[in-house]
Amino acid sequence: MTYVLLSVAVLAVLAVGCVPVLRRLPHRPLVVTALVLLTLTVIFDNVIVGLDIVGYDESLIWGVRMPIAPIEDLAYAVGAVLLVPTLWELLGRRETES
Repeated sequence: MTYVLLSVAVLAVLAVGCVPVLRRLPHRPLVVTALVLLTLTVIFDNVIVGLDIVGYDESLIWGVRMPIAPIEDLAYAVGAVLLVPTLWELLGRRETES
């Protein structure tokens, strides 16, 4: 299985579970968070791939790069933007009874 297929599959599962919760939240903080995380991912993934700290099997990547790291690396940031606020909302809203 290629990285892009795995990424799409995981993001699809996350979307099914997270989007209903995220629709109730203000969109602006989610968009700002996504832009910041995607920007940082592009910067630091290119650094770690460029320095050969992380490597990829060329036969498993889609081939689109940004400019050094494969585009599939953005899936982790998108997944975090979906999952973390959803968990925060679901687990953080529990009120303790006195």
